Amino acid sequence: MDEQNKDQTDLIEESNRWSIARILGISLVLVAGVVALYLAVGYYAWQSGETLRSQHEQESRVQQYERQVALAQEDIERGGYNLAIHRLDWVLEKDPANEEAAALRQQAQAAIKTALTPIAPPTPTFEPEPTVVLSEEANPEDELVRLQRLYDREQWNELLPAVLAMQHQFPSFERMETDLLLYEAHLNLGLQQIQGEQIEIGISNLTQAERLGDLPQEALDYWLWAELYLEGIAYYGVNWGVSASVFRELCLSAPFYKNACDKLFESLVNYGDQYLFNQDFCPAVDLYREARQYGSDEELGAKLNRAVEGCASATPTPVAITGTLPITGTEPLPLPVANE
Repeated sequence: MDEQNKDQTDLIEESNRWSIARILGISLVLVAGVVALYLAVGYYAWQSGETLRSQHEQESRVQQYERQVALAQEDIERGGYNLAIHRLDWVLEKDPANEEAAALRQQAQAAIKTALTPIAPPTPTFEPEPTVVLSEEANPEDELVRLQRLYDREQWNELLPAVLAMQHQFPSFERMETDLLLYEAHLNLGLQQIQGEQIEIGISNLTQAERLGDLPQEALDYWLWAELYLEGIAYYGVNWGVSASVFRELCLSAPFYKNACDKLFESLVNYGDQYLFNQDFCPAVDLYREARQYGSDEELGAKLNRAVEGCASATPTPVAITGTLPITGTEPLPLPVANE
C-alpha cells in the first residue's frame, strides 16, 4: 500500500513538473513574440520617421526652388533679366528637370537679346579707349564724346576715372550729362565688383551712385546680399552659430550668391560638431538634420546617427533651484510658557 501511494505521488510530481515546463515554454514563446513585435513596431516607426524626414527635406527643397522661380518671374517683369537668370541657373543646377525654370530662363534670355538688339548696324571691333590725364588745352566737347564712347562700350573701369577727370577740369560743362555718366559708371562697376571678388569696393561704388540718383532694385538686392555675405564671412570659423544664422537668411533670399547654401551647410555641420563634442546631443540632431537639406555625405550621416542615439539615451540632469526667497508674512509659533 505504501508502495502504491509512493508511485502515485511520483506520478503527480512528474505531472506537475511537465505542467511547469509547459507553462515556462509557453511563457518564453509569448515573451519572444512580444519582443519580436516590439522590435518590428520599433523598426517600422524608425523607418516611417526616416521617410517623413526625407519627405520634409524634399518639400523644403521644392519650396526653395519655387520661391526662387517666383522671384525670377518678378525680376523679369521689372526688367531684371540678369538677376532672374542667376536665380534660374541655381534652380536648374539643383533641379535640372524643372520645366518652369527652364522656360523662364529662355524668356529672360530672349528679353535680353531683344533689349540689346542694335537699331543701327553694329560697330566694328574696337580697342579699349585709353584713359589719359586731361591737358590744359583739352576740348570739353571732345572729352564728352570720348566719355559717351566709353559708356556705349560699357567700359566702366575706364569711364569712372575719365568722368572724374572731366568734372575736375571742367566742373560746369554739361554737368547734368557728366553726372549721369558718373552715376552709370559707379552703378555698373559696383554691380560687377559685388558679383565678383571686390565686394567692399563694389559697395563703395553703389554708395557713390546712390548719392547721384535712386538705385534700381537689382542693385539694392545685391547690396543687401553683399553685406549679409560679409557679415557671415566675418563670423565664419569664429562663431558658427552666428555664421549659420546669417547664411540661413542669405541662402533663403539669394542661394546663388557666393554659394550661400554651401556656406550654410558647412556652418550648420560645424555648429553641430561643437554640440556633439560636448555630448549635448539633442541640439546637434536639429543642426545636422537642417544641414541635410543643403547637402549630405557619409560623414554627416554617421554624425547624425550618433547624435540621435545620444539624444535618445540622454538622462535629464536635475537643476538646482536657486534664488528662492523665504515665505514672508508668517510669524513663528509662540513658545509654550512654563507654569510658574
